[in-house]
Amino acid sequence: MGAEDKGGAAEGDASARDALEQRFAERLLDDEALRADLTDDEFQPLQDWALERLHARASALADPSAPEAETELAQVVECLREVLRGVNDTVGQRLDLDAQGFTDGLASIVGALQPPLYGAEEPAAAARQAVEAALPALAAHKDDADAVELVQTLVSALRPSDAKPETPDVT
Repeated sequence: MGAEDKGGAAEGDASARDALEQRFAERLLDDEALRADLTDDEFQPLQDWALERLHARASALADPSAPEAETELAQVVECLREVLRGVNDTVGQRLDLDAQGFTDGLASIVGALQPPLYGAEEPAAAARQAVEAALPALAAHKDDADAVELVQTLVSALRPSDAKPETPDVT
């Protein structure tokens, strides 16, 4: 295989990867129920995180034109939907929830933080641990903190590179 053949295959893979990623991104972005109770500013950090996760997982696909690639990204999107729905329902309704209801609502997203979303168990476990560690501080400040601040703190815990078991400062 010549250099031109390899370059053409790489371009084809990149094009297939981009098209697949775009299709799944549109599924997330077109679903208003995932953000109905949040303002644009509140949702933006979540949207950025979700699209980063989708891009990272799409970039890691060995063969973006294989049927398994579609299945893999469908799993990623399902995990993302669970997280986005849980945050929307909880943070968007935070003033109607007591601290325990708020904590329970955000704790519901922990189950969606699985290896398909992060590519391996270790970063998924780190994100689960970081979110669980952040819950008490988030709940304690749910009524007095700005919702954008709450979402940014949560998104920080969701990012594998930022996922640390310390309790974030939400003041």
